[in-house]
Amino acid sequence: MPNNWKLTKLKDHINIKHGFAFKGEFFKDYSTYNCLLTPGNFSINGGFKADKFKYYDGPVPESYILRKNDLTVTMTDLSKEADTLGYPALIPEFKDKRLLHNQRTGFVEFKNKQLDKFYLYFLMCSREYRHHVVSGATGTTVKHTSPTKILSFEFLMPPYELQFKIRIKFLKEIC
Repeated sequence: MPNNWKLTKLKDHINIKHGFAFKGEFFKDYSTYNCLLTPGNFSINGGFKADKFKYYDGPVPESYILRKNDLTVTMTDLSKEADTLGYPALIPEFKDKRLLHNQRTGFVEFKNKQLDKFYLYFLMCSREYRHHVVSGATGTTVKHTSPTKILSFEFLMPPYELQFKIRIKFLKEIC
């Protein structure tokens, strides 16, 4: 184990909040200001896809409105290989839409400042994390995971300073 790296579990640093079950009667086939975050918005290997929006035109609880750079995770996958199950996405900024935290997706809430959001994003894209999530998936046709399964992932956490250096490298690559 590298010096100063700590063996820990995700549950010691984050919570995962379930999405809201928005009422189907308000789903729309045409573009509206409100878009529901769905598993279809998660890319294979992590990241956000904006090519499959589901639109909504009904009441919205304030605590389920997503903001730029919120970290989310998909907890349901329709593919046989669980292509996106457990993968993270950072919410982009939209000028003409707002994203809503829908069911079958999780919102990452940080308990402390020991784990950097961007480091966690990379960790949730790692082979070890994916194996942990996919090996514990339930369902045969539709794969599911849970906050409990995700939070039980154990990993070596580098010091925050090193996590921050990884963040800077990440930001340089995406900007």
